Amino acid sequence: MAGGSGSASTSIDIEGLLKDFPDRMRTTLPEELCIYHVPVDIRQVNKDAYTPQVICIGPIHQKNENQVMKELKRRYFKQFLDRLPVEKQKPVREDLVETITGRVDKIRKCYEDAAYELCKDPKACELKIHNCYEDAAFEPRKDPKGCEVEILDCSEDDSSKRCEDPKVFWKMILWDAVFIFELFLKNREFDQEDRKKNKDKYKYDYIIAKPWLQSAVQRDLILLENQLPFWILDDLYGIVSKYIITCCSCLPKTDSSCRPETDKTFCSCLPPKTGCSCQPETDKTCCSCLPETDCCFPCITFLELTCTFFEMYNEKKNSPDKPLHFTDLVRSFYLPEDPSTPPSSPIIELHRATSRLDQAGIKFKPKKNEYFINIRSWTEDDSIKKGELHVPILVIDDHTDCIFRNLMALEQCHYPYEAFICGYVIFLDCLVDTKEDADLLIESGVISNKLGESDDVAKLINKLCIGMVEVSSCYSNIATDLNTYYGSWFNTSKAYLRRQYFKNVWIGTGTVVGLIVLLITLGNFVRSFF
Repeated sequence: MAGGSGSASTSIDIEGLLKDFPDRMRTTLPEELCIYHVPVDIRQVNKDAYTPQVICIGPIHQKNENQVMKELKRRYFKQFLDRLPVEKQKPVREDLVETITGRVDKIRKCYEDAAYELCKDPKACELKIHNCYEDAAFEPRKDPKGCEVEILDCSEDDSSKRCEDPKVFWKMILWDAVFIFELFLKNREFDQEDRKKNKDKYKYDYIIAKPWLQSAVQRDLILLENQLPFWILDDLYGIVSKYIITCCSCLPKTDSSCRPETDKTFCSCLPPKTGCSCQPETDKTCCSCLPETDCCFPCITFLELTCTFFEMYNEKKNSPDKPLHFTDLVRSFYLPEDPSTPPSSPIIELHRATSRLDQAGIKFKPKKNEYFINIRSWTEDDSIKKGELHVPILVIDDHTDCIFRNLMALEQCHYPYEAFICGYVIFLDCLVDTKEDADLLIESGVISNKLGESDDVAKLINKLCIGMVEVSSCYSNIATDLNTYYGSWFNTSKAYLRRQYFKNVWIGTGTVVGLIVLLITLGNFVRSFF
């Protein structure tokens, strides 16, 4: 009986334990997952590199955003609405909210954060879209001083409230998305040909007028934990783009009397190209038929706006089709020319760092007009066998650590078998062990040091790979070739002789003269015996 009682008790305990696991919990990851928490062992090396300093986007760091930036998002929201015709503002707001609320589950699945499971309404009640702006969420109100301010205030929000109230979550997505739209549009307008006009227009803008702050915001928008899914941004921008009013003054002059404020897009005022049959009245703006201009924003996709904002990282002028988010977009800028073939070679095993390879005769040559991820041995022309490794120039500055870390964290979480950037940094770490290694790469022109002391460069490179897991690498063949070259007695001996006796012109000349004298002396000595 005792055994039976114990068995029954155990059975009850197991059933009770199983009740603690909701049906929605599963051991497989959703296909949509693309925004991750940086793994703890990687984060602890440099927490600041993964933490937004100025602007918080998405739910992970939202609770840490300061009040100034929350107020700035409200101001940007109002300025963005001012781009729309007055009669379109309300229906567009409703369309934006409806789009977000209809995709909440899909958005939630993009995040690794388990707290998102709590964001679901505990009672499984569906709130109507009307509730999102019935409480004056989009209506202006008067503050005590009589100034108009916009509502949709999340300042009282904390992480627990955000999870309990789905409406606050929808607002957060909307605030952040519209802030990004307005920032990207201002950035593009500021970079247009008519810079003086736009400089005057934005000379008091909180971000655009402060290059240091714009750089800091740009840095925050690349962080892996500080993202919105790109597809939701693209969907929302698609709703508003055809109504955006921008600088029509830069468009060709016409005799048309129509105005951008009409229901038809302002592109209908322009003369179409000869033979064009499309109708401007359709949802599509028919801009493909119009003269090319630089300001017709309904013709500009969100991807184009985004690439413009991050163009300093896009030297190859790439335009990926479907980035996951901004971190993934920047990663795509640095991928090899043919990233379709993932690295499948074994992990890197480089036995000697730069200074030792230099002693063996390897010379590091900067490869201009190449991008750092495209380093390769060029074995087809046997360059390593000739004692040379051609390396694209790598600029190391104050942003390098942050950019590399977030791109590597993304690869560790999402692209473990396509970790091109991780492979490159690990290879670089193999080359640089000490300050002397960094000095050699800087002197050769392979590294452009804008960080300060070469010791700082060495420390930065050495710390980047802490906590990273290497699965495969496309640089293992290069490492093998370098190991083979270093292991050759002939190569090391030749390098030793060159270093000792032909280090410069004078020593080389003296060596040659000494050899000649030695040969003459030996000749005379031999002749004396005959």
